[in-house]
Amino acid sequence: MITALPDFVSEISGMMVTLLPVAALGAIVLAGLRLRREGGTNYDEGGSFFKWLFWGALLLTLPAVFSATIPGLFSGGPSPVPPSGAGTGTFGSVANSLTTGITSFVNNVLVGRIVPLVAAALCFKSILDSSEGHSPLPSIISALFVLGSQAFWTLAKTWSTSSSSTTSTVAFASADVLDSMFNYLAMTISPYVAVLCFVGAAINYQRSRPWGVVALSGLAFLSFSGLWSLVTGWMGATITW
Repeated sequence: MITALPDFVSEISGMMVTLLPVAALGAIVLAGLRLRREGGTNYDEGGSFFKWLFWGALLLTLPAVFSATIPGLFSGGPSPVPPSGAGTGTFGSVANSLTTGITSFVNNVLVGRIVPLVAAALCFKSILDSSEGHSPLPSIISALFVLGSQAFWTLAKTWSTSSSSTTSTVAFASADVLDSMFNYLAMTISPYVAVLCFVGAAINYQRSRPWGVVALSGLAFLSFSGLWSLVTGWMGATITW
């Protein structure tokens, strides 16, 4: 028969569960920092940007996934998933102090102070890139993502809450959050990128530079969700055949 965990183990585990959303916020900030180094205006599919986004989604939904999967492995015994919070035992005061300190550092120092400075440095880097004849878009896009990291984290928390609210999807909460990120990219971000492409095409036309590819890219971004539905429809038809 499985016995309950010792008090200090439960308190440490509870502290770690409490810090999971804070760690997810740090992962999203690091994703924005890595976006600048993912190879020009494009990102690598195996690069650190995707890795940190994946860790952010996983950290946000880890308690929900554990609560749906781990108790099934321990049938007949208590659930080993600790509740959030450090508890009131011997280690409780130390754990509460650590939790408060780490949360304060992430919210007040990392997000409140460091993130705006990094975004300003990236904007300055975009000016230097332009003066050297390079595209300023990589630095500008990274600056926008870093500045909006806390808002994106708040939005991801709503996705994790909605995906964890039903018993049928709680075991797949991480995948649901990643799916919501993809839908947000397709439905919300892609139209803005399309507008930037159209502006770039107009500038290239005015400067007698190639503009057709940029305009076609804007059309592709504008219809990205439709293209994705078309591709998945083709794959479904192919599998049916």
